[in-house]
Amino acid sequence: MIILPETKILAPLFCFSKKRLFEEIAQCAASIIDTDSDDIVEALNKRETLGSTVFYPGISIPHTVFEGKTPSFAILCILNKPITFNSIDADEQLIDIAFSMFFNKKDNVEKSETLLQNITKVLSNNDLLNSLRLAKNEIKKIEIILNQIDILLDSSQHIIVDTIMINEN
Repeated sequence: MIILPETKILAPLFCFSKKRLFEEIAQCAASIIDTDSDDIVEALNKRETLGSTVFYPGISIPHTVFEGKTPSFAILCILNKPITFNSIDADEQLIDIAFSMFFNKKDNVEKSETLLQNITKVLSNNDLLNSLRLAKNEIKKIEIILNQIDILLDSSQHIIVDTIMINEN
């Protein structure tokens, strides 16, 4: 079963700031959903004002919702070197992987939230993150790792469903 939405890969990505990272992500996303990239940057920044999307050392999941016919999608960015990814009033957080999620407004909100929760669990694995970092110059290897992430997400989803069913009985 495929859990991850279609994922574009930007690797290795050479950028020097969170602002530039969001611009790169927005340019890629704008070509997919036919929207102005400035609007996407604004949406990503607006989401970040609610709280940082850094959930584990070195990785963040910037995400937003969009309208249109395009199905939900993701953009995986593996940076050539870590960048500071936080607001000016927070402690410094460095990231070198950004797994950006773009959810279609028509999607089931609970399903999208569950996907985000499960992705944070799966991507909180140092070995997996290090594999992504080592593969940053090899798109085929990144695709294989994404397939493995999908398998882990599928098994994670079954665990959650099993837990819910046990709790309901």
